[in-house]
Amino acid sequence: MAEELVMPRLSDTMEQGTIGRWLVHEGDAIAEGDVIAEIETDKATMEFQAYAPGTVLKILVGDGETADLGAPIAIVGEPGEEVPESSPKPDPDATPRHAAPAEGERPAASPPAVVAAPPRAAESGNGASAGTVRVSPIARRMADAAGLDLSRLAGRGSGPDGRIVKVDVERLLAEGTAPASAPEIAEVRRSEPPSPAADEVRELTPMLKAIAHRMAESKATVPHFYVTAEADMTRAVQMRAELNEGLADRGGKISLNDLIVRACAMALLDHPQAHRSYVDGRHVYHAHANVGIAVALDDGLIVPVVREADAKTVLEISAETRDLAGRARSGGLKQHEIEGATFTVSNLGMFGVSQFSAIINPPESAILAVGATVERPVVVDGQMAVRSIMAVTLACDHRACSGADGARLLQTITRNLQAPSLLLA
Repeated sequence: MAEELVMPRLSDTMEQGTIGRWLVHEGDAIAEGDVIAEIETDKATMEFQAYAPGTVLKILVGDGETADLGAPIAIVGEPGEEVPESSPKPDPDATPRHAAPAEGERPAASPPAVVAAPPRAAESGNGASAGTVRVSPIARRMADAAGLDLSRLAGRGSGPDGRIVKVDVERLLAEGTAPASAPEIAEVRRSEPPSPAADEVRELTPMLKAIAHRMAESKATVPHFYVTAEADMTRAVQMRAELNEGLADRGGKISLNDLIVRACAMALLDHPQAHRSYVDGRHVYHAHANVGIAVALDDGLIVPVVREADAKTVLEISAETRDLAGRARSGGLKQHEIEGATFTVSNLGMFGVSQFSAIINPPESAILAVGATVERPVVVDGQMAVRSIMAVTLACDHRACSGADGARLLQTITRNLQAPSLLLA
């Protein structure tokens, strides 16, 4: 019997999902466990697996198109079965029969991370004189990369209501990006030329909506306080160079941020009063330091999590961090890899930022903002010397830890960094 495959709930904050791409076509047979689509949520791109065998009879939501939670996205059934014209509206909270998130991607019971997914799940607009141009996120990215002006296709895309989707951009690229060869496009371009001075208006992606909501909520409801210190990173810089020289033949490489993550994880276990969350009027003490690492994307931010960083070596943290950051930028993170952090490290030092303050990601109680490591003259044992100095600012939730608790935590973090051999224990 033909049944609807609906947009599932893949995160606690999800209201809509975007089909990144279908991995099957109409008429394809699917087996239980097959990955049949990639769905972009407000946090990450998720693999969508078949729950049961069947045949894809009809795809209702195409690549790059968005559907509400619980809305039909495809119809599955037996080969040759007639596709029903309509069927009962699905329950948004119900689990779809024929498909599911891939193993390990079900949303955790704990509150979600600030950010999630690559910025690909909302329509874009172009403020041209012809009006708003409806474009899918994938089509927008492809057009931007190729330098295509999509305003000439306003209202003439293959998607619903003339929305420009992936296949429209692919067609233009296959034609040598010469849209003037299509008479109807040329006509639009002559009659409604885009204004070069017009501002471009784009809808927020689900990820950016989540960031805006969570950060505003955090600043409005979490009583932040900040403590700042400087760490002498001279020995850490030297040790890193020695380690990387020894790891060169093995292909490994350690960054200063890996040392910082390890230093924070060790310090968090030493200061349980600063490593607890304020949740519903209670304190939740964390058994392990799950350290989130803020990763900048082209249009937003995502925070993958190094779980139990306190139990991992610097080399293990380095390898895991590189893997997580790479998949964060390519949109390949799983749901469980962006949830459950107890503390976050946000490092803007690579941008030359000397010092900044970060916003806490609830229910975490603290976040460390890391500035650039710079060489400057300082007094050491009564003598002037050039040292590598790094500023760090810890933002704390005053409901979870006191000013003294936060200061002690930051003091231990800097001590660990200034005696880097401790990080190798």
